[in-house]
Amino acid sequence: MIRRFLLAPIIATCCVLVASAQTTIADHMQQATGGRVTIHQPAALNARLSPANGDSTNVATHNKQQAEKNVVGYRVQVFSDRNQRTAKAEALSKERSIREAFPDMATYVTYDAPSWRLKVGDFRTRDEASTRLAELKEMFPGYANEMIIVIDVINTEVQ
Repeated sequence: MIRRFLLAPIIATCCVLVASAQTTIADHMQQATGGRVTIHQPAALNARLSPANGDSTNVATHNKQQAEKNVVGYRVQVFSDRNQRTAKAEALSKERSIREAFPDMATYVTYDAPSWRLKVGDFRTRDEASTRLAELKEMFPGYANEMIIVIDVINTEVQ
């Protein structure tokens, strides 16, 4: 009989605990805040996210206008090598040489396991790439046998 009297409050307490455990965190937040979410943002982050000119336009719109649009085009691959000991240094060395001779041309040194590659330019047409390939081969005859035109995702500024 005494066991029943002790067991009944324990069972009741367990039922209450199980019922309260079914309240989700979202329910709890809804009750505690009335459904409002407040974001506390440091001033430095706000300044970083604001457009540079102080305009109060939407940051996403501003970034979209200034962003680079990625499209499929052509690049000239100047170098590709799998030798892990020397390939990176050689790619960077050739990149410096090309940048000195063609400062207006974008260069891209990439590592796509297991190869290091140096690609140059962002050309919309194969003809543009062919013209620049001829100039590169003339300027750097030592690299000429490695140079080829490749299809790649290129960067073009949004107008």
